[in-house]
Amino acid sequence: MVALIAIAVKYITPVLKAKVNQCLQLYKQTGGKIIFEETKWGIWPHLLFYLQNGQKANSGFVFRNLLAQSLAQYIVEEQAYLFFTEMMKKSYFYFPPEERNHIFTLAQKIYLADPAKDEGGQVYAGILQQLQEYLEQNDYVNLHGLIVFRMQSWLKFVRKTLDKAVDDYLMEKEYQEFIKLLKYFVALQEPKIKQIHVLLNENDCFYFLDHTFQPVEQQQEIVWEGYNDSCDEEDQLVSLIISLAPHQIVLHHNVYLKYPKAADTLKHVFEQRVSLCKRCKLCHDAKNNIFYKRKT
Repeated sequence: MVALIAIAVKYITPVLKAKVNQCLQLYKQTGGKIIFEETKWGIWPHLLFYLQNGQKANSGFVFRNLLAQSLAQYIVEEQAYLFFTEMMKKSYFYFPPEERNHIFTLAQKIYLADPAKDEGGQVYAGILQQLQEYLEQNDYVNLHGLIVFRMQSWLKFVRKTLDKAVDDYLMEKEYQEFIKLLKYFVALQEPKIKQIHVLLNENDCFYFLDHTFQPVEQQQEIVWEGYNDSCDEEDQLVSLIISLAPHQIVLHHNVYLKYPKAADTLKHVFEQRVSLCKRCKLCHDAKNNIFYKRKT
């Protein structure tokens, strides 16, 4: 037998073993055979692969290519989470353990949803290329060192994913504090109106009807600032409804579809006092019933 390649790894995990076995099975289907052995040299576990004598001249190249694919899949599927942990310890150690766990979970979700790391994606392609080039020229690979020193693009991708998770967490935390403040403010108010229906007219302007389907008088005093940004309009809608202090709120179809953030905020603030209309006669006639026109 000829020693073909040795790979040093920090940990031998079930995922790594599965990828190695997958590689060996694929190589076996080409007619080749590799003897595989696990051992430990120094502090590092090692994966040893032996190519039997008498095999085709290109057998080593075929196996190295298959091994590169399996290792690329392993890095993408499992190594990211190990680096998330290391990066969290170095850069975000000041978060309490519970918050770090929450950020880690968010990072996992963001990472899994990104197609760039899937086979055929740009990030995966970069990892595979690095492995193929290195395995073509070397019989010994320290996998962790290869990742740290040769796969900077992938590590930047992992870091960017973690940073986004932190930003998303902080935004969500700020949003929850905002919701608490609004709920406190609403709790102090006495309801001024029994019920309001919130709709959009043909110009995509909000208008409000009471429980008798008549225009709410207070809306005549509303002055729009002419915001073009949908986020500003969503915030303004929430402020308007809170100022009207209704006991019950019905958000009609065209409102919560166009302004889902505002609908979500109102549901959190007013809770059971908010209902979503699926599609009623008011929704159907909204384009023809203009109760409110934006002031200029």
